Amino acid sequence: MPVAALWAIALAVASAAGVSAQDQEVVTRVSASQSVFFQVDGQSFHGGAVFSWPTGSKHTLDILPVQYDPLSQTRYTFSHWYASAGALASSGHLVTITADPGIGWYNAEVVTEYAITLSFFRCPDPPCASPGTVWVDQAAFQQDTEVWADAGSTVTLDAAPNTGYVFEGWAEGATMLPPIYSFTLNAPTILYPRFSTARAVQLLTSPPGLQILADRAPVTAPVTLEWAWNTGHSLNVVSPQRDNHGRLWVFQSWSDGGAASHDFQVEPGPSATAVTAVFVPAVQVTLLTEPPRLPLMVDGVTGASPRNLYWAPGDVHTVAALDQQTDAAGNPWSFRSWSNGGASTQQLTVSDADAGAGIRLTATYDPMSRIHVDSTPSGLLLSVNNSDCRAPCDVVSAVGATVSLSAPASFSPTDAVRLDFQGWDGATQTTFSAAAGLKNITARYATSYRLTLTTDPANVGTWHVSPASNDNFYPSGTAVSVGLEAASGLQFRGWDGDLKGTTDPATLLMDGPRAVRALLDALPALPPVPTVQNAAGSTPAAAVAAGSIASLFGSNLAGSTESSDANPLPQTLGGVTLQCSGHLIPLLFVSPQQINFQVPSDLPPGSYELEVHPENGSITRVPFEVSRDAPGLFAAAHAGGSPVTADAPAAAGETITLYGTGFGSYQPMPADGFAVPDSPVFPLADALQLTIAGQKVVPAFAGAAPGLIGVAVVQFQMPEDLDTSSPALIMVSIGGSQSNTVSLPLKTMGAE
Repeated sequence: MPVAALWAIALAVASAAGVSAQDQEVVTRVSASQSVFFQVDGQSFHGGAVFSWPTGSKHTLDILPVQYDPLSQTRYTFSHWYASAGALASSGHLVTITADPGIGWYNAEVVTEYAITLSFFRCPDPPCASPGTVWVDQAAFQQDTEVWADAGSTVTLDAAPNTGYVFEGWAEGATMLPPIYSFTLNAPTILYPRFSTARAVQLLTSPPGLQILADRAPVTAPVTLEWAWNTGHSLNVVSPQRDNHGRLWVFQSWSDGGAASHDFQVEPGPSATAVTAVFVPAVQVTLLTEPPRLPLMVDGVTGASPRNLYWAPGDVHTVAALDQQTDAAGNPWSFRSWSNGGASTQQLTVSDADAGAGIRLTATYDPMSRIHVDSTPSGLLLSVNNSDCRAPCDVVSAVGATVSLSAPASFSPTDAVRLDFQGWDGATQTTFSAAAGLKNITARYATSYRLTLTTDPANVGTWHVSPASNDNFYPSGTAVSVGLEAASGLQFRGWDGDLKGTTDPATLLMDGPRAVRALLDALPALPPVPTVQNAAGSTPAAAVAAGSIASLFGSNLAGSTESSDANPLPQTLGGVTLQCSGHLIPLLFVSPQQINFQVPSDLPPGSYELEVHPENGSITRVPFEVSRDAPGLFAAAHAGGSPVTADAPAAAGETITLYGTGFGSYQPMPADGFAVPDSPVFPLADALQLTIAGQKVVPAFAGAAPGLIGVAVVQFQMPEDLDTSSPALIMVSIGGSQSNTVSLPLKTMGAE
């Protein structure tokens, strides 16, 4: 049975015994961390044990200071005895305790340590010469040994080889570690410090005291390095260089026959080996150009002049001056001659006589003319000297040559974009003499874009465009005012294409090809006398509801067409004012044939007269009826606000918002002419019934539409079981009044 279970049983028994205080037994648990051995009153235990002692009895606890587990290379070092009341005052491994009901347990804390086994050198008969010294956490060792460290501690390793050896690093299994290495000790570890036999390598120079590179590190010869047998090391030279007396030397050869930069292989052997870098007096070679800083090629490598080089007597090198080249400023040049009279490409042989004076050569160039022709925009096809030039292009010629330029009057990349020539930048004439150096010339074009105007229905109305254009092209960045005068029997609904909204006229920026379409609707047949009806259209109710949006139809109602989405709505629009029962009416839209307005929300049901006050003219009085509820439906929208259409039908289970007007009073009533705020909500005062394809659907919300004026919304979830083969008919009923019917396109099953 587990020790914890025994402990619980012992406590229960002691609790239930009910003994007197002087005979009370104390149940005490004694344990050691890591389940090591310990002694209680001279008897050994492992892990933990539970004892029942008389109160006040004396006992001894003991544990070995160090316990080993040789199979796992682990040892446990005693740290301290602890009791349930805290750490014991004694730090020894043997303690004497008194059984006390207030102390339920004692535990010996031990520290786990792992062995770090160093395996690199065994000395059978000390003393003997070790290949080097190994440090483990700053403790030095010169032969195989075993080092103990706390589990989880960070161990730092280092090593230094003795003379005749090099240290290559640490081997841990198949992994090689760097010479200085730290790791976390999470298990017993065997480490192999790798020392290899080294050979002394003497690096010399002739003359002495010059600098060379050994394994990419600079050293001054003579120097002796210890390198391991059968290892490769890089040797390189610093050439040219000066000695301590200021004399200049260049590399000639290595004594082992290697190149200036080569690998040196250390052969096994007890004695030192040597390798010498031989230098000879340097000949300074200076290669120039006139004008300065033009490129020159030396032994196939190109670099800007002046080229300062150092060669040895007897060397043969090839120097070349390019026949034609361009300087950093873009000016063209043509090779004329070298100062020694040699060809543009020639071989130079260094003689002993050159060692004192050096070699100095200059390549002389004559100026040329370079004309860089470009266009804005770039890439246009121009003509230079009657030859095609796809801009940008360069024309290089002799100074004084005749240059002629020509550019087309216009380009038409597409039928909606035109580029018109404006002139040459950088040239006052199209025919001129080429001058020395670089000349930049640009053919400058201006971009114009086509404005395409259409109407729906097609070809109705009169366009008013400012500024006018004979070919409908406008320079880029032009602001164009676009307006449409609707043909008789039509009214302007809004813009489509690159213009949006209902403002007429509207302004369009020509920063690209633009297409504008004006949308027009047929005007309803004018009634013989002015009438007022629901703004949603024809509804079963002849009356309009208080607070709703209504439409007045007639003739000569206003002198112009204007609309407003201001908050609050204006009470005068296009010079027209409406009055009813002492109210000035909020206006949304006025035109000669129609006025949209908000019916005052405080009008009780009954008959009223609407007065139309034009800016100039007589007052028109129109009778109309007001009822508590007169619902009319506009349209339906998806949750994101986009309309439900045949191209974007409603789906089963989707949340839909239905927009309408005339749904009656709200709780509370929002102010007339002001947009309904987002908070608080304004639910309907009267119950609304929603019918979809003959099914009664309970809406999630019915009330005033936030952000709008006089408009109500109904939010509901589409039924799952509708027949999707045809659109669903939707209507609402409030207070016994029915709305018009709206057809709702449905998404068929499986459609994307």
